Amino acid sequence: MNSTLTNHARTRMTQRGIRERDTDLILRIGTAIDAESVYVLDKDVDREVRLLKQQIDAVERLRGIRAVLAENTVLTVYRASPRTERRLLRNSRRRRRPCDLPARTAQ
Repeated sequence: MNSTLTNHARTRMTQRGIRERDTDLILRIGTAIDAESVYVLDKDVDREVRLLKQQIDAVERLRGIRAVLAENTVLTVYRASPRTERRLLRNSRRRRRPCDLPARTAQ
């Protein structure tokens, strides 16, 4: 959600130390107080922090896991041993080629 800011809003945000990119986050996570305003409550912040922590936990669980692909098909997935990890990384440095995996998107 890209919001449009008036000059007045930009000026006030600058004075108050609020970044322009914060407005999209405020509008996304905040609670609608009425038809014309959104307020970020403690419960909104707690909810978002909890979701981000869950995502961090999920990412940490994936450390050391290899997915073997053929085109866009996953052939197998496994947790690589330290020896296999060293071998994979050593071989990958020799063959630097762009990966055909989809780019990560910021959320």
